[in-house]
Amino acid sequence: MLNKNIIIDNLRINYYQSPRLKTDGTLVFLPGWQANTLIFRGLWNVIDNYIAIDWPGFGESEQPKEIWGLQEYANCLKKFLEKLGIANPVLVGHSFGGSVVIKYVGGGLSVKKIILIDSAGIRRKSFKNFVYLVAAKIVKIFLWLPVIRKYRQVVRKKFYKTIDAVDYPEAGEMKKIYQKVITEDLTGELPKVRVKTALIWGEKDRATPIEDGILMNKLIDNSELLVIKDAGHFPFLEREEEFKKIFLKQL
Repeated sequence: MLNKNIIIDNLRINYYQSPRLKTDGTLVFLPGWQANTLIFRGLWNVIDNYIAIDWPGFGESEQPKEIWGLQEYANCLKKFLEKLGIANPVLVGHSFGGSVVIKYVGGGLSVKKIILIDSAGIRRKSFKNFVYLVAAKIVKIFLWLPVIRKYRQVVRKKFYKTIDAVDYPEAGEMKKIYQKVITEDLTGELPKVRVKTALIWGEKDRATPIEDGILMNKLIDNSELLVIKDAGHFPFLEREEEFKKIFLKQL
């Protein structure tokens, strides 16, 4: 494993690659929100041609100076691959990384195959989400009460953990980017994905539930849904050996 840096859009991008990198059919690992790309390290000892990127704003890469959305991240990925001369890649995206892959491929850019792991991108308007939004606004007002102020951070973290939205209070300087990203619904982009697609999902995922995988499988013509039982949002960590067997069959 080699650790390198490259400049894209005046940002230093950190990435890892296999010792012998081929420029055709390279596996490109794209992590989820806030994740360091080393999260995929357990898979690298079973493949010999890969690149793994720290997204701008996470890991060892510099933070964007503007408020990026999925399109900006997809553009960054395009420039990265072009600069390294990577053609016909296999894009492997987890969670947020998967949503960038959908945006990238939906824009007509050529790839060999995509592997989406518990991918984000489907934003359902539901009564539950409406209730959470109202509750968040009430909590925000409540936290400014003098008697509560000293416990603000503790209360905020417990509230967002309760509604499975811990990424927001932990986003720090990336909050505006986070807010932009999570409002982007890619449901309409999915039928534009024409490339062969493997959807690998944890059966008990709460962050991006299995229903999202089922819908993606329905809307992407050339796709297959592979479910890992008793796994959550990180099946490649929670059920590592089972995940590897499934993953390697997709290559």
